[in-house]
Amino acid sequence: MRNRRPYALDVRVRLPLRSHGELRRAGIAVHGYVRARAFLSLPSRGIGQCKREPVSVVETRQIAGRAVAFRHESGAGPSLVCVHGSADNHHVYDRLLDAMPGRDRYAINLPGRAGTDGPALGTAAEMEAFLSRFVESELDGNYLVVGHSLGGAVAIEHALSSRSAGLVGIVLLATGARLRVHPMILQLFEQVAKSGAAIPPLPPGLYQQGTDPELVEEASKHRELTPIETAGTDWRAANSFDRMQDLPKIRVPALIVAGTQDALTPAKYAHYLAAEIPNSDLHILGGAGHMLVMERAAELAELLSQRV
Repeated sequence: MRNRRPYALDVRVRLPLRSHGELRRAGIAVHGYVRARAFLSLPSRGIGQCKREPVSVVETRQIAGRAVAFRHESGAGPSLVCVHGSADNHHVYDRLLDAMPGRDRYAINLPGRAGTDGPALGTAAEMEAFLSRFVESELDGNYLVVGHSLGGAVAIEHALSSRSAGLVGIVLLATGARLRVHPMILQLFEQVAKSGAAIPPLPPGLYQQGTDPELVEEASKHRELTPIETAGTDWRAANSFDRMQDLPKIRVPALIVAGTQDALTPAKYAHYLAAEIPNSDLHILGGAGHMLVMERAAELAELLSQRV
């Protein structure tokens, strides 16, 4: 029987200026308030024997009049800028980014959740404009956009719309050129939002068979940082996304990753992306579900380290 379970601790403090300098020398950029998040494994035999796991720092900036919260660790470039999917937030990338020490990496929160001011944005194109403002504000060198699910739609929009000379590639995880959401999902989120209830369980097929229940519980707790109204807006944005005819216009390299057990964005979506994007590299993960970014984080981190 397991005798440990993870607990998340979020701390938000204002640091004195001298502490800012110490953090910067350690490779962490800080402005104003800092929210630090730590995972602690608490053994049943007492807190005194706790195992402390990696700490990630979540920063907040004012960008174009909006508070924007994001995770960032400094390291070697090109930078990875990670965009989450519907109903999620930056935490969906925690395991992946923890597995990539030494790489310059960001995981942003789209508007309306987890410390980023709303309102939520209703289209992938609007999310791309938000992403472009973030990149202009925070990045100096070359970067790739990593997008999971709806975040992949934002990455595709960025590759088609951005004029940034620093964009050197995109990584598309469990996504497609067109994202259609089952009407029952849209209706469910609309009804739950009206009732004021918590975010409902997400659709079957989200995880691969045999996924650690603690991972699923961890993901569910993190999704509580995304209000139900924002989640519904995300699903509607995904449902309206369609760039099937524009993929040949993408001029940066694309790494495409899909899972064979993904019921939301089947592997055939990835095959279409690979066939239509001129400079693409397709990888299919056997047995992986839609949340491969979490459940296959170590494998995905190795792939990214080798390819991008």
